[in-house]
Amino acid sequence: MGMTQAAGDVGTSRFSSRLIDSLVVGETENIGNPRTPEEIAYGRSLPKPPIPDFPIRGYEYYDYRDEVVNTTFVNFQDNKQRRTGALSFLLFTSAGLSTRSTISGAKFVNAKPVYFPKFDTRFDNDNRGGNAYRTLSFRDLDGSVTGIPDSQVLLHDGENDSVVTDDTCKIEPTWNASVCKGDIGRLNLSDSRGELPRAVNLESRTARFALLGAIGGGNSDPLVQAQRTALFTRRPPQPPIPLVRNGKEFKAPGDQSTVKAGTEIQVKTERPEVTLSLSELDKGAWVVFQLPGFTKATAGTQQASMAALRQASETSWFKDGNNLWVKLVAGPPVMEIIRPTDLQASITVSR
Repeated sequence: MGMTQAAGDVGTSRFSSRLIDSLVVGETENIGNPRTPEEIAYGRSLPKPPIPDFPIRGYEYYDYRDEVVNTTFVNFQDNKQRRTGALSFLLFTSAGLSTRSTISGAKFVNAKPVYFPKFDTRFDNDNRGGNAYRTLSFRDLDGSVTGIPDSQVLLHDGENDSVVTDDTCKIEPTWNASVCKGDIGRLNLSDSRGELPRAVNLESRTARFALLGAIGGGNSDPLVQAQRTALFTRRPPQPPIPLVRNGKEFKAPGDQSTVKAGTEIQVKTERPEVTLSLSELDKGAWVVFQLPGFTKATAGTQQASMAALRQASETSWFKDGNNLWVKLVAGPPVMEIIRPTDLQASITVSR
């Protein structure tokens, strides 16, 4: 990997890292010192000789919001020994990610732009479950990666496809990615009993900081406090929450997902209570959710019909037979400072 940058802090910066005016090179004419049978057959040293097919990648997004600007990638091409891509994500990260990570001014010389490897425990650098990796995305501001300006690059590996992906998106099979247009943000789904404030990610690096903070004490940051509470009040795993859009079922790993404004999604679960929260969308953006078997909502405006719900400009709900319909409408955008727990709209529903 050419670069993998962890966040130094969460809550005071506009981005975690920014790579500017750089050159990232994959294979070169320097073949190293091949020693293993696989290296000798390949004709060059490998970064992990016991894992000869370990994928080579140039830049890995990781830890909330990263930006890449005016950077050239050279010599990232698949071959019989290993697959590769100039851009990827840390394998297989559970750290907090943002849909606001970006790239612009990218150039590719003999380089495949993107590669998101499928889950393989031999490749794992993170070892904490990979829920964030399963919901990865970044924005191509000028189309220099995808050829589609202002587009979102999302995971599309056949097993962890994003609920955003539909027939309007461009599928890139060799990348394990889809390229989609539109206002795309994040959806969190969690119980609202208080133990997991604002969909805290127990597997993140911040959770580890919270554990250290709990030992040392004195850290009053709300996010760290929430992580600390979650770490010491963990409950048994809850039933999953599959999402259904256009007749296709999608996973919501770790009760989180990317989501596209202006869409309708069915939420299927046996849980008695669910909190739905939106973040990183434009002000006024909305998503409609159908929740079979649910009857009550703790917030929002009750509407008298589906027509009224669809026309509502504020977070609302409508009970129709066995279905509870919820329309979440995003409030003003949160400050550019990274706050992965800031939400623009949230509602709790129960049976």
